[in-house]
Amino acid sequence: MKKNIWLAAAVTAVTLLTAGCAAQTPAASSDGGTLTYLDAEIATSAQVQESGTWQTRALQQNITDRLLYRNADSGELEPWIAESWTASPDGLTYTFVLRKGVTYSDGTPVNASSVKKNLEWQSRGDDAKGTTPNAQFPSGLTAVADDDERTVVVTLPEPYAPFLNVLTGWGAGLVADATIDASKEGQSKFVNLIGSGPFVVDSEVYGKEIVLTRRDGYAWAPPSSANQGEAHLEQVTVIPVLEDSVRLGTLKSGEGDLIRYVQPSEEQALADAGYQVVAATGVGLSNQWFLRPDAPFLGDINVRKALQHVIDRDAIVKNQYTESWTPATSVLAPGTFGYLDESEKFAYDLDETNALLDAAGFTERDSDGYRTKDGERLVVKTYIDVYDNTAKSLFQAIQNQFVEAGIELSLNELDYSTYWATAFADPEVAALRVGWPHPDPSKGLSEYYSADGSDLLGLAGSDATLQALLDAQNAATDDAQRTALLGQIQDYLIDQAYVIPILNDSQVFVAADRVDGFQLSDGALPEFYNVSVTD
Repeated sequence: MKKNIWLAAAVTAVTLLTAGCAAQTPAASSDGGTLTYLDAEIATSAQVQESGTWQTRALQQNITDRLLYRNADSGELEPWIAESWTASPDGLTYTFVLRKGVTYSDGTPVNASSVKKNLEWQSRGDDAKGTTPNAQFPSGLTAVADDDERTVVVTLPEPYAPFLNVLTGWGAGLVADATIDASKEGQSKFVNLIGSGPFVVDSEVYGKEIVLTRRDGYAWAPPSSANQGEAHLEQVTVIPVLEDSVRLGTLKSGEGDLIRYVQPSEEQALADAGYQVVAATGVGLSNQWFLRPDAPFLGDINVRKALQHVIDRDAIVKNQYTESWTPATSVLAPGTFGYLDESEKFAYDLDETNALLDAAGFTERDSDGYRTKDGERLVVKTYIDVYDNTAKSLFQAIQNQFVEAGIELSLNELDYSTYWATAFADPEVAALRVGWPHPDPSKGLSEYYSADGSDLLGLAGSDATLQALLDAQNAATDDAQRTALLGQIQDYLIDQAYVIPILNDSQVFVAADRVDGFQLSDGALPEFYNVSVTD
């Protein structure tokens, strides 16, 4: 097998905080059992191209397989459904040789024709059904399949550096023709998500329960997997429970085996009581605030820089979090390909903050002690992130730190259903939290900050330097070139004070001691394949 010749894989940092030992790989004698998993959010849609929520990814991770697998420990790309692959030096042609004998859960083969159909469907979407292309995939992809030789040759119209890493991600899961050919409404149902993975969807009640059962005959796990046969678990019942206290109470009562999200203040007591606390930072972008230059007061770079230096990340982690969490040190998370430690550039420095605000003309104070300029109070508006159960206390801590410099942080709240549409469209919003795991850092950066992506900074391509860097990274044809470009992008986003890194995004799970073999993917998604539950 020829490994990725010009695209280095990223590495993920995983912390296991248990009552004295890490989770163990299950032995054959402990096979079986059922798992009740309580997620913190509702999985909304199984439609592959458009299902980007974390809780949906967690299901896709266990229902579908992908061409390539990234080892969460080593960061290496491994064969999966593709037993080998090559990439041309110009980054335009990829050849994948597929494993023999792989089938979808409906019995149809995962052959070259099926892979071709999947890749082109991901790249193009389906206009007739109203299905958009997968934002992670390169547009204009074409593929040629040879079922006899088990090869798929992919041609791109221009180099796309993230491609191989994207093929490891949740959104690149291979699905049967029956899923692709279904209506968009049909594709949104998990019972219609037909993959070749170790679990199949047995039943689904929206917002209440999704039941996965073991796939009979599964025998094509990645080579690094401790289990090379069928999943140990007979069944996984996934139940969304939005209230932290209810999830935790269900786990403690023995009615649940595994939960996602506990408050940091509860972690140590759970570990002391014998529960396994498993946390990971996924590869991709850190938990960060983007700053809109067109928002009130933020057109002045001195104000933006002042906001970078007013946050004491170390104090926040020490006072409110645990060893499962770390302060962000860059736009990218540590272990991500191209990561560059930028922490000195935005280190906490109240004197520097005050000097920058003085230089920006905010030299007066109102009766409440907030800085003013021409009679206007310096107010920074944000909405509390609905995707993180620690966000409210985090944002309040930052608000208190802003007060020390005479800055008012206006905290606003929305519910889960209205947050994205309302918060990101508010013209007065100065900062919002983004930064989730991405299978490739280039795509995450472009998705957020390019004029061709979400353009969260609202620059519409007006910053030619940033746009040129974001465009160039996608076409880089060797690791050294790409590393240099990613470093320049991180430098530029910090130097222009477009971004304030806050924390490294952590996913925290708690498992009962009867759960063996639980582990997280490179994207901090739960992998149930090696898990078993004992009495």
